[in-house]
Amino acid sequence: MKHWVVTLLGCALFVAAASAAPLVSTAAPAPAPTPVPMAKPDFSSVNFLVGTWSCTQQLRGKTRPETDVTSIGMDGAWLVTQTTAPPFDQYRTYTINGLSYIGYDPNAKMWIQTGVDNGGGYGIQTSPGWQGSALTWTGKYPDGSSSTDVVTKVSDMKYTDANSVTDPQGKTTNVMITCAKS
Repeated sequence: MKHWVVTLLGCALFVAAASAAPLVSTAAPAPAPTPVPMAKPDFSSVNFLVGTWSCTQQLRGKTRPETDVTSIGMDGAWLVTQTTAPPFDQYRTYTINGLSYIGYDPNAKMWIQTGVDNGGGYGIQTSPGWQGSALTWTGKYPDGSSSTDVVTKVSDMKYTDANSVTDPQGKTTNVMITCAKS
């Protein structure tokens, strides 16, 4: 055989063997993803709220009833309250259904409460936490109004909520809400 044929045959065999052999990478394997810890608030101070509550308040000279059902939801991240208030006078002729969430912001070191209802109502309030038996929530809204709720724990079966709303013109409306566990 001629020398160039042997060389060509050798090169062909080398290319065939190299293409059949698995390639080994010297690159390091990709690092495992770092799991993001799920921050769950310590709900022990508000855990008494879990359950069903019958609430009443005086509004426009009449007693307005409301039922609140509270549970810990969203994988333990929020205290969730479903609110139902039936029609009670000629101004409010439909049932109000609301949903509110209480959580804790560890960066701001504040409790956060946000809620919405089927009447278009919404709100967000913050609280630094319990001072004795009172939890004070405050909120400011885009229309210039503000609110304060002072929730007072009377017992594991009863609480009150002194609610105060000031409209953009400076008029304040105060309502006392009383809730008993069903």
